Amino acid sequence: MTTELKAKIKIYLEDNHPNDISYILNIEDDEVLKIVHEIYRDGGLMKPQYWEAEQVDDNLWAIYGKDRAGEYIDANGDYLGFETEAEANEYIKGIK
Repeated sequence: MTTELKAKIKIYLEDNHPNDISYILNIEDDEVLKIVHEIYRDGGLMKPQYWEAEQVDDNLWAIYGKDRAGEYIDANGDYLGFETEAEANEYIKGIK
């Protein structure tokens, strides 16, 4: 990953969903999402107070940013799903 690519992705994040950026830049999704995770981390967003559990389906909970970030992306470039709100909140407590 180059610093230039990370800077481009950061700019695109202002107006685009992370999943759209891979299409715009013609780069694999997982590579873009890993970089987005780094951008969140570099921006100080890898602290539990910035994230909250949100129910997205009857039996599915996800983690979303309270203000600036969308859905949480882990270091592997994955979105995470949990069966209960308690499981999602437990994960949030460990975000660093």
